[in-house]
Amino acid sequence: MKQYILTTLAACCLVTSTCLATTSATTVYRLERVPVIEQIPMTGYKRVVDTHFVEETVTTYETVWETEMRERNRTIVRRVPETTMTERTRTVQRPVEEMTYRDDSYDVVRTVPETTMREERYLVNRQVMETQERQVHETRRVPVQETTIEQRVYTVNRPVTDYVETIVDRGQHVNQVSAVPGRNYERLAWHRANYIDPVTGESRWRVPGFYWTTMQGPERHEVNRVYQPNYVAETVPVTRTVQEQRMEEVPVTRTTFREEQIVRTEQVQVPRIEQQEMTRTVPVTTYKQIVERVEKQTPVIVRRMVEEVVVEQIPVTAYKTVTEERVEPYEVRVARVVPVTRTVQRPVTTVRWERYEYTMERRGVEVRRIPVETSVVQSSHQPLAFPSSVSTPLVGRPADDPADRIPMLPSMKGE
Repeated sequence: MKQYILTTLAACCLVTSTCLATTSATTVYRLERVPVIEQIPMTGYKRVVDTHFVEETVTTYETVWETEMRERNRTIVRRVPETTMTERTRTVQRPVEEMTYRDDSYDVVRTVPETTMREERYLVNRQVMETQERQVHETRRVPVQETTIEQRVYTVNRPVTDYVETIVDRGQHVNQVSAVPGRNYERLAWHRANYIDPVTGESRWRVPGFYWTTMQGPERHEVNRVYQPNYVAETVPVTRTVQEQRMEEVPVTRTTFREEQIVRTEQVQVPRIEQQEMTRTVPVTTYKQIVERVEKQTPVIVRRMVEEVVVEQIPVTAYKTVTEERVEPYEVRVARVVPVTRTVQRPVTTVRWERYEYTMERRGVEVRRIPVETSVVQSSHQPLAFPSSVSTPLVGRPADDPADRIPMLPSMKGE
């Protein structure tokens, strides 16, 4: 409000000075509003993350397997065979073959044909055609067409559009930082005598020493693209079909048939059968059977068994048990734990704030005086002194914004 009063007061003083300059050389000015853009240097700070590697010495224990040769005494029980010959007498049956002849004579029946001629009589049916007249009754169907008006009801599908509110996903992919646990590895570590069983939760005792222990490395951070849903309610037009019943008049043509009786006379060929006796000579064949004797002698081998006494030499094997002492070498793999020292690089992350310079634009409106004309007038009054330009604040900014401040008039500096 104070700035607005100062701007109005400056404009009134300018008009007053113009009106009082009536008797001297006076220049007439007009006020013009000019937009002004001012570049303001600014200083900001941004967060910078630096990662460097630090070398560390790590001692691990590895298992080395070595092969050793050892000897052991073994007692072996071995069976030694001893073979002797014994006699065995047994009775066997030997087959003996003898040749004999068997009478296989048989009778053969042979058929002999004989042909003779004989006379036979038979009746033959012969067809004779005769012409006769007869009356034929026919029924004809004469078509008759009739046209009528009928009302037909049919269904018409009419489209209807409704607006339905649905939920639409307008999401996007964003960056998400996730922690990835380090890899698991096994190493030898020193364990005390007392420990807590992870399964039962009870306190147990064991021999203190080095045991294989599962260790977990440091976790690392990864940036992944993750889809973030954004459900928005939207109104979507949905077109559906509505059935309507409509009626119309349709001309229908029907065809009917009327029956008519017609009588006509026509000639018909009628067949008639007549029998006629005929004579013919036919050959007749008769068959007579004759029996003949065929002589046949078949050789037959007769086999019979004859007993014989056989003496055989049979080997008999007996086994004797013998005990022997042997010394045999064998290999043994021995595990030995060896410390191994390695130099590894561990990442160390530091955060620092880095200073940077940027420029910000400030927009405003400046009121300037532009001379219009010059005239010489006699007057005893002196014009008031005004600054060359007056700045006014931008519309829409707060009243206490430093960008909207205007320079003060010389007569206002005492306030």
